[in-house]
Amino acid sequence: MTATTRLLFADSKNRDVKLYPSGNSYVLHLTSPIKDIERVDLVSARVCNSMYNLNNGSNVLAVNSSNVSLNPGFYSVYGLAAALTTATLTLDYLPDEGKFIFSSASSFTIFIHSQELATMLGLSRGTLLTSALAGPTDPSYAGKYILRSSTLVDMSLNEYVFLDIDELRTPSHVDTGSLQGNTGTVSGSNANRNFAPVIMDVGSACIKNFHENKDYRVSVQYPEPIASLQRLTVRWVDKSGNPLDFRGWDTNAFVLRIHIRDQERPPPPPPPLQDVEIRRIVEAMTFQIPKPEKESTRPKIQWWLVVLAILGFIFVWKTRPGTAVPPLQAPVKVVPIRAAV
Repeated sequence: MTATTRLLFADSKNRDVKLYPSGNSYVLHLTSPIKDIERVDLVSARVCNSMYNLNNGSNVLAVNSSNVSLNPGFYSVYGLAAALTTATLTLDYLPDEGKFIFSSASSFTIFIHSQELATMLGLSRGTLLTSALAGPTDPSYAGKYILRSSTLVDMSLNEYVFLDIDELRTPSHVDTGSLQGNTGTVSGSNANRNFAPVIMDVGSACIKNFHENKDYRVSVQYPEPIASLQRLTVRWVDKSGNPLDFRGWDTNAFVLRIHIRDQERPPPPPPPLQDVEIRRIVEAMTFQIPKPEKESTRPKIQWWLVVLAILGFIFVWKTRPGTAVPPLQAPVKVVPIRAAV
């Protein structure tokens, strides 16, 4: 069997915006069904990197027991430093160390409520952190109280997003996670059946243009061919399976290469029995007697010639010289003998 391919183009602009107002979840219908699908490749995709590294900015930390809130956003190190600098507290980024440093003319304490912010600041969450006077290693902060990040800051966003299509889900992808208790089950496994992962290696609020020749190949082989594909139920989700928030930028698109299995053409159906019987009758009526084989060209001897030859032979034999014909003799009369008395 051979296989043919088709390209399928899907664009969120073609969705019914009344039924699907957001571009992270929608349904598109194919103009004509595609049958016997054995493999699908992701050729290209176009999606916006709109993910925030701070999604909930309400009361993210407390400075000297006073709560501080921030607007949600995709913060850079310098953007976060500017957002948390106040009249009494300054936050600087140390590019040579990859850390933040809080500084103030007076002692202060910080308590971080948000895990997202704790990751970005390189500080622990849920612990009261107290400042200390700057030492000789920080001469630029001499005479000030400081609090430095304990780990490298992490401003990364969700590095991967997933294109999930219900009709094209696959068991061939493998996800990872930690073992949960003594049950042996893996926790955190949410992406193993999604159709395709897309790496978001572009800046915030930028468009990711994925292409199989530029990034990597995504090809899904199905153990059993998909009988018929008539629609696509599309969702864009993060690694935890949560729908992405495109924040109003709801335009995304992708191209699929679909491999179709070509079925062998079945033999034509047998003719109806009635037609077969009629054909046999016609053949019987039009039967031609085969022509006899050509007779041998050897001449035949006529029977009367044979008879004449025999009679001629007898005549010659009878009339040849020295052959006497015996005279005819009278018939002998036989007298019965009587016995003496």
